[in-house]
Parts: sequence; C-alpha cells; structure tokens
Amino acid sequence: AVVSTQSTGGLVAMANNGSPDSNGSQFFVTLGETPELQQKHTIFGKVSGNTIFNVLRMAELEVDSNERPLEPPMINRTEVLNNPFDDIQPRKSRHVKTEKKEKKKKSQMK
Repeated sequence: AVVSTQSTGGLVAMANNGSPDSNGSQFFVTLGETPELQQKHTIFGKVSGNTIFNVLRMAELEVDSNERPLEPPMINRTEVLNNPFDDIQPRKSRHVKTEKKEKKKKSQMK
C-alpha cells in the first residue's frame, strides 16, 4: 500500500543514507507533514490512537545541530493493530519466556 507522507505525522519509516538499499536498523517517526521524504524511505507503520500525543511531545525535545534528540526517547511497548500477514504469528513477549524459565527451574529443584 502506498502511504502518503502528507499526513499529520506519526508515520514510522526506515532511515537510510540516501543511497539505494541502505535501510538499516534505524527508523524515525514523523512529527508532521514530510513531502520532502516522499518516495525516499520505506514506511512500515503508523502511530495511532492517543499515543500520537506522545509522538507530538517529541517535537519539544532538545536536539543537536542534526536535529537528533540529545536524550532519545525510548519505546517501551508496541502493539500490532492490523497485521496484513495472516500466516505470520507474532513472537511471544520476553515476560512469558521468563515465566517459563522460572517454572522450569522450580520443577528441577524438586
């Protein structure tokens, strides 16, 4: 699907250095309209609901000369609201894995 970068913000896209196939593990979240980014970055998500207000607060962060936050915000949790890939099952959270390890340890101690 083609997503327009003319939206009001909250788009999540892969960062790149401007050359083809240079998308890495870094991403950015738009804070407003970004027509200059049209067809230059892979958009893979959108912040929705009331969470968009947290994204808009990022505009208030102190930044360096490259417009990068001096104290980058942290993403604590994500939730997929619309998964277009019915055949791919989401990973279980680390919390669930930790609980299983603890149960296994307790059963080994008996």
